[in-house]
Amino acid sequence: MKTVEYATMAEREQTYWWHLGRLQIISSYMSKVVKDKSIRKIVNVGCGTGGTVDMLESFGVVDNVDISDEAIRFMKNRGYTRLTKVDSTKLPFKSKSYDIVGAFDVLEHIDDHDRALGEWARILKDDGAIVLTVPAYQWLWTDHDVSLHHKRRYTIKSLCDVATQAGLTCESKSYAIVFSLPLVVGFRFLNKALGRKGDSETSYVPLPKWVNALFTNLLYVEAKIHRVMALPFGTSIIVILRKSTM
Repeated sequence: MKTVEYATMAEREQTYWWHLGRLQIISSYMSKVVKDKSIRKIVNVGCGTGGTVDMLESFGVVDNVDISDEAIRFMKNRGYTRLTKVDSTKLPFKSKSYDIVGAFDVLEHIDDHDRALGEWARILKDDGAIVLTVPAYQWLWTDHDVSLHHKRRYTIKSLCDVATQAGLTCESKSYAIVFSLPLVVGFRFLNKALGRKGDSETSYVPLPKWVNALFTNLLYVEAKIHRVMALPFGTSIIVILRKSTM
């Protein structure tokens, strides 16, 4: 990704409904993990342009990790200093050294997701937690996923099965971004009926400001629901993983 594209992504993280709403949902799950005022040590895997960093810093000290040189340079230019460039799933941190690992729409980009989860578990303290999000349902796969360099999509069961292989258990799990599922399914059904090819671009769908605001507020409401209950469907999945005790 070019530097100018990182700048565009950073701007969208501040304004686009999906980013704004997802951030609130992630924050609601972070609140389930951090229940007191103790300062946590947090690793933000796949920090990208830093859209989640300020939120995470409200819960502790955050070390940001990315495989992209451009992402690291962009983050430095934004004034962030706790940055680590990696070349693989291997992380240059001591075992059992972090309270929380955050990985938000990262796992689906990694070929060997078993190894990645195992590495995240390695650096996690015994009482720590991994909070992660991934895209839902392989049957929603289109050329758009290919353009985003996704390797797969998940169900809650398939994600928790992979976590189990890495010595982790799904403590809390839910589908997310619920209202978008019927919209996505309907849009793709319409495309198929009209003989249109699936969207292969990574660009965002432009929306009127009022629609963007409406969608954002719908996800703000959903974030509050996540605090008290799991949701049965959605275009994303969010889970809290803990180390297995057996």
